[in-house]
Amino acid sequence: MDPQFKQLIENIKLTDPQKLDAKAKIRSVAKTLHDYYYPSLTYDGSSKLIIGSYGKRTNIRPVGDIDLLFKMSDEQFEHYDKLSGNKQSQLLQDVRGIFKDKFTTTENIRAFGKVIEITFSDGTHNVELLPAWKQADGKFIIPNSENGGSWDIWDPIKEFENIDSSSKRTKKTRSLIRMTKRWLDYCSVPLKSFMVELLVVEYLSTRTGNENYSKLMKDFFDFLLTKRNASIYSPASSSFINLGDQWYIKAESAVTRAKKADDFEAKDDLENSSREWKKVFGDVFPLATNKSVATTQTHSLDIAVLTKAYPSVDEEDITLDYNIQHSLVSGYVVDLDAEVTQNGFRKGSLVAFLAQNFPLLKQKKLLFRAKTNVPSPYQMMWKVRNFGEEAKRANGLRGEITPDGGFRQKEEHTQYIGDHYVECYVIKNGCCVAVGAILVPIKNGYE
Repeated sequence: MDPQFKQLIENIKLTDPQKLDAKAKIRSVAKTLHDYYYPSLTYDGSSKLIIGSYGKRTNIRPVGDIDLLFKMSDEQFEHYDKLSGNKQSQLLQDVRGIFKDKFTTTENIRAFGKVIEITFSDGTHNVELLPAWKQADGKFIIPNSENGGSWDIWDPIKEFENIDSSSKRTKKTRSLIRMTKRWLDYCSVPLKSFMVELLVVEYLSTRTGNENYSKLMKDFFDFLLTKRNASIYSPASSSFINLGDQWYIKAESAVTRAKKADDFEAKDDLENSSREWKKVFGDVFPLATNKSVATTQTHSLDIAVLTKAYPSVDEEDITLDYNIQHSLVSGYVVDLDAEVTQNGFRKGSLVAFLAQNFPLLKQKKLLFRAKTNVPSPYQMMWKVRNFGEEAKRANGLRGEITPDGGFRQKEEHTQYIGDHYVECYVIKNGCCVAVGAILVPIKNGYE
């Protein structure tokens, strides 16, 4: 299952536009503060420190908040430390006021706890800003406006070093963290992201990292069950944090799914193995096939390998792009076939063409039809994905998701030589409960 896990990792990484948006937001926020507090110094980025998942490079899609630390001057600390009352709250409100005057693209700017939250109206990245003072030992003094206010000591560099050290040894630390965070998001697991990072590092401290991802992931869920109400050490705060147990039921479910997936994989039933992993990660986990995407034994298609070789900027994900949770229901199926209209042949089914090794040529009409046992009412959505050099040159790799017109069918024409596939999603009660797929190999002629 390693190809599917590797594709999962790629699917949950930020896109290039998302990376550019994050970079722009970081610079805008940091430069605004720098110009206010250091008016005589040209901004060069040294007054900021990207922290949180973005700083540790463990962030995933969909985009989240960017945690940004701003290094305040010693004079400013002396000013606020001399104030009476909740001086930490006053600091946060003062910083909030700077952005309220400068930013016009935000919907809301709030100061609470330790940070100023800047919510942008474009619906992409928001920023949580932490004003702080760096000390000689590399740690930071940060404000905490709760419970009357206090100055806390925090060491984000230790967080970075903790993950970097594990990553250098295993080469898989960040990937495992990202996948686990995807599980948190998809299954609504009440476990904080920074706790996952600490848990993964602890788990991998006894592993070599040489195992495949499916085994590492399965064993991590088993490891997680041993941490119910346990405490874990945070190097950033130099304290132990209790993990609680509100997440435990979700972890038990993940263990069950992972064990089923492992059993299927041991039997070389990769399709059902990947269906179990989809219940853990959602539709961003690619569906594996035992022989092919179609129901024929004469063709094979490694979607993960082809997707990596021919990435499409137009490819969409039903969860990430349409906010439709992927929750396959056992027993629900979608069967796909297509009526082929091609000169020299009678009209027939695509599955029959492939089974008889007839060549599917270019410029022919395909009318895809879907049959499902999902009870009404439901909706359908379709994805067409092309691969190969010809489609790449023509900017025709595609991958967009489109709604069904209500007839449970989709008309297409063969255009590019290569292996392609069509997927159909069945949506019920806001969730994707079944997925069907069929291979569309287009050739020059008989082989």
